Amino acid sequence: MTGPIARRVFTDQEFARRWQSLRRILTDHQVDLAVLVDADTIYYLTGFAGSGSAFQALLVPMDNEPVHLLRYTEELSFLSTSWLDVPAFYNDWDNPVVLAARLARKLVPRLRRVGIEKASYHLAARRYEQLMAEWPGALGVDLSDAIGWLRLVKSPEEIEQHRQAAIAVQRGLETGVAAVRAGVREREIAAALAGTLVRAGADTLFPGTIVSGERLRDVDGRLGDRTLQHGDLVRMEMTNSVNRYWARLTRMVSVGPPSAEMAELYEQVRLAQEEQIARLVPGAIPSELDAFVRSKLPIGLWTMQLSGYALACHECRIGWSELDRFWIVRDEYRPLAAGMVFHMVLTAGPGLSVGDTVVVTEQGGRYLTTYPRDLIVVE
Repeated sequence: MTGPIARRVFTDQEFARRWQSLRRILTDHQVDLAVLVDADTIYYLTGFAGSGSAFQALLVPMDNEPVHLLRYTEELSFLSTSWLDVPAFYNDWDNPVVLAARLARKLVPRLRRVGIEKASYHLAARRYEQLMAEWPGALGVDLSDAIGWLRLVKSPEEIEQHRQAAIAVQRGLETGVAAVRAGVREREIAAALAGTLVRAGADTLFPGTIVSGERLRDVDGRLGDRTLQHGDLVRMEMTNSVNRYWARLTRMVSVGPPSAEMAELYEQVRLAQEEQIARLVPGAIPSELDAFVRSKLPIGLWTMQLSGYALACHECRIGWSELDRFWIVRDEYRPLAAGMVFHMVLTAGPGLSVGDTVVVTEQGGRYLTTYPRDLIVVE
C-alpha cells in the first residue's frame, strides 16, 4: 500500500507492523469486518491527516483490502498523507454513517460480527444506533481495549515523534522562562513562547498552562491576565505535539528568591518523583508506583490524585481519549509495557509541581524532556 505520498511521517515497515497487529486483533475477536471511526485510530493506521472534524470510517474486512470513507473535501489530504490506496468519498447531502454501514455490507454481505470502538468520542450513541440498524442480526464487538492498548505501546518511530515534541516544548519553556519577571502578565509570557513552539515544529500555538500567585491551585488554568509580582511562584506546564504525538513539561519559576520552606518542599517533590520514575519498568503496577511516591510526602501536601498519565497520538487537542486512558493512580493494575510514554507529574502543597515526559524501558523511565529539574529562580 504505497499511494502517492508527499507528507508521510512513518515508514512502510512501521505501517505494516501496525496492520499486522490490527489483523491479529480482528482474528482474536472473530469479527468479519471492523468499522473504525475514531480519528486517532485512523491516523495511527493510515497516516491520514485530514481535518478530523468530518465523519470518516475505515472499513477493514477480515479477508480483503480496507476502504477509507471520507468527505469529498478530504481528497487532497488523503492523496498526500494516507498509506492506503482505496478511498471512497461522500457528499454533503449524504448520510455518511448510513453509507458506511451499507459499504460494510457490500464488502461483507453476510455480516455476523462487526468490530467497533465503543469508547471512541467519534462514535456517538446516535451513530452507533444508525450503524446497527443497517446490520439486522449482526453483533457489534467492542475492540476499544485492544486498539487502545495497541496505541499505548509505542514503536521506536513513535517514540521519536514524542522526542521531537519534547524538544519543541523545551524550547517553548526556555522562551517562557526568559520572559518571566515582575510586572509581566501571564498572557505576555504565553505570547512570547507561542512563536517559539511553532518554529520548533509544534503542531499548534497552544502555550500550555501558565499560572501564578493565587492561581497556582488552578490545575488546568486558562490563559490569564494576572501580573507577576516579586515573590511569586509561576507554574509553567508546556504542552504540545509533533505529528499528533504529545509531550508535556512542568517546571516552577520563582520571581526572586523563594522561601526556604518552599525550596525545601520542591526538593522533596523532585527527589520523590525521580525515585518513582526510576521504577518505570515493564511489569510495574501503576497502583504500586503511585503508592510508592505518595509514601515519600506527607498526606496533607497532596493536591492531585494521580502521579502520571500516558501520552498517545491525538488530534490537536489536550488530554486523552477513553480508548487510551491509562493513569498512574490507585486501583490501576494493568502492568506497564516497554515503549509506553507518560507525563509523570507530581503536585503538592499550593500548586507546586514538577513533570517530565518519559518512556518506559527495562532500565527504568528514560527522560524525553531533559530540561534541568531544579526550581528556577529569576530576578
